[in-house]
Amino acid sequence: MEQSSAPLWEQLKQFQEKERIWLHVPAHSGGFGLPLEMATDFSTYARFDLTELPGLDDLHHPSGVIAQAQALAAQVWQAKQSYFLVNGASAGVRAMVLATCNPGDTILIPRNAHGSLYHALVFSGAIPRYLPIAEGDGFPLNVTVEAVSEGFKRYPEAKALFLTSPSYFGVTANIGKIAAIVRQAKAYLLVDEAHGGHLDFSVQLPSSAALFCDMRVQSWHKTLGALTPGAVLHCHSERVDKKRLLMALHGVQTSSPPYPLLASLDLVRQRMALTGEEVVQSVVATAATVRKLLASHFPLLTREDVKMQGFDLDVTRITLLTAQVGLSGIDIGHQLASKGIDIELALPDCVLAIVGLGYKKEGNRRLATVLDALIATKGDVAMLPLPDLPELVLTPRQAAYRRVVGIQLSEAEGSIAATTVVSYPPGIPLLLPGERISCELIGYIENALECGVILRGLDNCQHIQVCKDEVSE
Repeated sequence: MEQSSAPLWEQLKQFQEKERIWLHVPAHSGGFGLPLEMATDFSTYARFDLTELPGLDDLHHPSGVIAQAQALAAQVWQAKQSYFLVNGASAGVRAMVLATCNPGDTILIPRNAHGSLYHALVFSGAIPRYLPIAEGDGFPLNVTVEAVSEGFKRYPEAKALFLTSPSYFGVTANIGKIAAIVRQAKAYLLVDEAHGGHLDFSVQLPSSAALFCDMRVQSWHKTLGALTPGAVLHCHSERVDKKRLLMALHGVQTSSPPYPLLASLDLVRQRMALTGEEVVQSVVATAATVRKLLASHFPLLTREDVKMQGFDLDVTRITLLTAQVGLSGIDIGHQLASKGIDIELALPDCVLAIVGLGYKKEGNRRLATVLDALIATKGDVAMLPLPDLPELVLTPRQAAYRRVVGIQLSEAEGSIAATTVVSYPPGIPLLLPGERISCELIGYIENALECGVILRGLDNCQHIQVCKDEVSE
């Protein structure tokens, strides 16, 4: 089949040509049963919100148009097989671990991994061994080649390395050198490339993981214009047990996949196959303009900065290092939002802006005007340095099955966490189930809350769930 075709989308369009009588789910029957408040705006979408009817294939047992669409995606992204994900890249992360790790297997994990990985550890029973993240002037970058090498020396039995590249801030690891270490250890290289679906289409961006990994997951809704939470898992290795991978995918995905989302994945693939280089080049050029505008007001994380430390940077991710000039990123984010400029992330020490495919260049003039009018209130916005990695006392799976009790965070020193404490976005945990809560960590969390960071894992009264049998007296 030619890349110019979009088999799933074309089948859905053909399906609409005949007037249908809906005696099947979903119950809105093509939009007529939607609440009146949304019926007009969502009527077109609802016509494509179908189920596994004859000719529309089945995501969990594809043999027709979905199978064709996935095969075309595999060709473009140089994979053995590609699998559409309707539960986001999070589902793909869980599936990769479930397909490769057994209970008791060791998996190496840099600490910047997304929170969905820790659900995979509970499901699989794998034992995590965490690797530190390098920093530049206190800003998290990614895992170094040396840290990966040291990890395999300490844990030669490790079954897999889970790598997040690019990071949420667009910093990519030296995946070529890391892959060589992983291959020598005869382990799997699993890559969360959620923010890197576009990397394959431009030599002006860092290299993707395509030539190095066993599997990778991409969030096409984050980078390529698919509907949220559309994503894809690419399998690049014959070593992966395909039957086990399919079983894992069945377990982490809904049995009622939304066809509009699947169609958006098919059409994104078609666009990238035909004009991907042109599309990404345009985004890179636009990002350069936005970057120049922002750089006239704030210091930025630059490609040159991270390359000096062995990393690379996706320039479409623009990080404003506000703390370096004594400004609160959260305050800057609020000011921008009040003027109708919505950024991806605001933290006490930085702001993250993402230039996507749909960004309109006309917005630059308004952005420049708003930046000129910002009120720069300087103060002490520095957060405490990240504490050492917590002690792992129980595996995430062991902690998940312990009885739990809620206690005040300030009184939790020495207790074993039964929950994840995570800033979201970006979804990188400070504390994980099974880890001992230290005095330093409590201080860091309290400082983060005072600085305006929003954390999941604590209630409004700053109670935290801990393992009841392990509560410190």
